[in-house]
Amino acid sequence: MLYCQNLNKTYGRHPALRDVNLSLEAGRAVGLLGPNGAGKSTLIKCLLGLIRPESGRIESEDEMRIGYLPELARLPEHASALALIRLGLALNRQDMAEATSWLSKVGIPERLWERPVCRLSKGLRQRVAIAHALAGKPELIVLDEPMSGLDALGRTEALAWLREAVDEGAGMLVCSHIVPDLVRLCDEIHLLVNGRIEASTEISDHSIDEIRHLEALLQRHASQAREGVG
Repeated sequence: MLYCQNLNKTYGRHPALRDVNLSLEAGRAVGLLGPNGAGKSTLIKCLLGLIRPESGRIESEDEMRIGYLPELARLPEHASALALIRLGLALNRQDMAEATSWLSKVGIPERLWERPVCRLSKGLRQRVAIAHALAGKPELIVLDEPMSGLDALGRTEALAWLREAVDEGAGMLVCSHIVPDLVRLCDEIHLLVNGRIEASTEISDHSIDEIRHLEALLQRHASQAREGVG
């Protein structure tokens, strides 16, 4: 579906990505974990063609439908939730009549469908943004911190929507700092530190040991980053 090989990207003298290899396949969710400044968002932007790497190779299927949720989803403030989902469906050449079904699925009350998104709560705006990324059943879904602004119930529901999309055949890349969410959602998780993938694990069962191991790795590397240790 999409893969990158030996990907490198720098900002000035700072290496943002260093020899990154990653494969995204249909029907699998890949998690990307790492401390702030690790290069997660840079990797996503390279994979989507939003920025160019200095070296390396990225290959993907032709004319693949992609759903994307950036870390800071800036929805058009004066557009309604209904209009935004219709737009997402239209871009994927899908039936715009499905917009109401998507809004119902992500828990937006019908009385708010025509309300400008700037007048919705942060949690509801994030639900609309997730629906916009999923609408039209894209073949590849890329999500940067999709749980931002969601409460515990919203996170649980969002994990179910995302896993359903994967089980229906979509490939998925999820960037998050919430280890238990990634373990519950993903088939494999990669730890990115200082632009390099330092650890990878397959999620065979959602055991507490896997969660603790990943959290310990993240905390150790985050602590080293704060102290300036490479």
